[in-house]
Order: sequence, then C-alpha cells, then structure tokens
Amino acid sequence: MEVIFILGTSQAFFLSFLVFKKEDKSHGDYILGAWLAFMGIHLLDYYFLITGFSLRHPSLLGIGQCFPMLQGPFMFVYILVMISRSGRLKPAYLIHALPFVIFTIYFAFDFYYLGAEEKLAYYHVLVAEGSLALAVSDILNSYLGPIYVIWSLIKLRIHIKNIANNFSYTEEIDLKWLKNVLLGLGFVWAVVLISNMMDFFSFAEDYGNHLIYLSVTIAIFFLGYFGIKQQTIYVPMNTTGDTVQELKVKTPSSLEKVNPDRYKHSGLKPTESEEYANGLIKYMEQERPYLNGRLSLKEVAAYLDISVNHLSQVINEQLGKSFFDFVNEYRVEEVKRLMSESKHEQFTLLAVAYDSGFNSKSSFNNIFKKMTGYTPSEYLRKKAA
Repeated sequence: MEVIFILGTSQAFFLSFLVFKKEDKSHGDYILGAWLAFMGIHLLDYYFLITGFSLRHPSLLGIGQCFPMLQGPFMFVYILVMISRSGRLKPAYLIHALPFVIFTIYFAFDFYYLGAEEKLAYYHVLVAEGSLALAVSDILNSYLGPIYVIWSLIKLRIHIKNIANNFSYTEEIDLKWLKNVLLGLGFVWAVVLISNMMDFFSFAEDYGNHLIYLSVTIAIFFLGYFGIKQQTIYVPMNTTGDTVQELKVKTPSSLEKVNPDRYKHSGLKPTESEEYANGLIKYMEQERPYLNGRLSLKEVAAYLDISVNHLSQVINEQLGKSFFDFVNEYRVEEVKRLMSESKHEQFTLLAVAYDSGFNSKSSFNNIFKKMTGYTPSEYLRKKAA
C-alpha cells in the first residue's frame, strides 16, 4: 500500500508540472496546478506517517493535521473560477482558506516550533489524551469536506443550466468529468463521516484511512488528466466568421415554460423584443450561424448588436426556449434536409451531423431523439418506408 501512495504523490507532482506547463494558462489552471501539488504534499505527509518516517524525524510530525481543511476550498474555488464569466480568482475566495490558516498558526506556536524531543513527547500526549484545539480541528477536517462537496455540486448544477442559455453545445464545457470526481470525493468524505460516527477500532481506522487516501490517489489522476484537457469555458468571442449561403428553414415552434418574473426589471420594451426576435430568426435563416459547432450566445448578440442579456430574454420569452434548444432545432432541421437530398445518401449520418453543426455522435443522437422522438437511424427508416 505504501508503494501506491508514493506513486500517487509522484503522479500528483508530475500532473501539477504538466498543468503549469500548459500554454495560455487560465486562472483555473493555476488553481488546479496548485491543488494537485497540495494533494501530492498531503499524500506524502500520510506516507511519512504510516511508514514511521515522521516519528524518526519529529520536525515533520503534525504538518498535515490541517491539510483536509484546505481540500474542500481548493475544489470549490476551482469550480467557481471555471464557471465564472470572468474566469478569474477573486480575493474574496481566499476567505475559504481561513479555518486552515487559523489552525495552522495555532499549531505552529503550540506544537510545530517545539524541539525534536519535546515535540515527540507532546505528540504522544496528544495521541493519548487529545486537546480541545485538536478535537475542533478533527471536526473541521471531517465536516468541511462534505459541505464543500455538496456546495460544489450545487454550483455545477447551476452551471449546466447556464450552459443551455449561453452555448449551443456542451462538449468540453459542461464539466461532467468534474462532477464525477466530486462524487468520488463525496464517497471519500462519506467514509470519513461513517468512521467517525461508528467510532471504529484502531485496526478499522487504519483500513479507513488507507481507503480515503487510495481514493485521493485515484482522484488525482482524473483531476490531472481531465484538467489538462479542460478548455476555458467563457472566453472572448472570435469576431471573425465565414458567411454561408442563404437557406430558408422552418422556425422552431416548440415552447417551454418561462418564469414571468425573471425579466421583471428588464429595460427591454415589448416592441423591441419582438423586433429583436424577428431579426434573430432572419439571421438564423439567412446566415445559418448554427453550422458553427461552437456557436455561443455572445457571438450572436455581437453580430446583431444586442446585449447578451436582452438576447437571452428574447429567446426565452419570445421563442419560449433556451439558446441551446433554439440553435439545435435548426441543426436538426438541417440534418433532415440533408437526409432528403439524394447527393448526401453516400455520406454517413455522422458526416451529415458534422455538416449540420453537431460536434459529436453522442450529442447528435441525444438532441435528434429529444426533438424528433426518433434516433437518426429510426428516422431514416421511417422516412424510407
């Protein structure tokens, strides 16, 4: 087991190095790199403890006592930066590190600065008898993590909803991989809480700790692998684009519920809203921007010279749907049009999907079935019958 932890430590430092070596790093990349390095230090501290290295070198004793307090904040701040429109680390986020800072300063004066022999003796007293500060820090180590996991999952859920109103695609920006990592870390914290509530015996506690840090080792791999591949979500739009040929497409008509109070304080007048809606539909039918697989609300708003908020309101209120559904209905209509042309019979369905603005086979199949009730293959068979 010790070999796994030292390999996990090495992996964390290596992945951190790769993140920092990325070109055009975002603030999220810097936070992820620092988080991975911190997880490596955390694992290394545990490795020193279980191998007895810390006891042979008392200066290392207790260094990792407050480390779990910082794992949740690292995770939460990374998510906040990744899903924010600015994509920047705000000074206010640093308040989440306050419990870690306070207890680290306390233990520095109470324990860390002691001489080797005195520190070793004090360590055995704390293990046997405990202390109020140690008990409080253990509570924070156990309960801060689950709180931040739940909080982070809520933020990710809100982010997924926001994607539908700002983007016409979800590939590489929905952070689903991070949700899975969070669920894995949630399992780790669940083990911690169950262990505390059941007051496990010492041998069970050792197995519990091994399971916790083994899970952390696995989480490091996924964080590093997907984090390196993760692109910035909200980026400045590219103002250049290709003009496409004119084509008349049926305007989508399916409506969804819209909260009437959502735009209660908006300055957009009904006549302006209707005018913007007509201009948007004309733009979609004539310029066919939906063929751009990375089309965003911001790009469309800039082309039409409308604010992003007003355009979102127009799509939600006048058309009764999200930007995601609005654009992808045009893509589905384009697929159906291409399917009906004999010159496209030689192409695969996936090739037709890419030509219509879809970015992947899975998103194409899911969206097509959602909007037609059939998979692409079923629709083709039905059409040929």
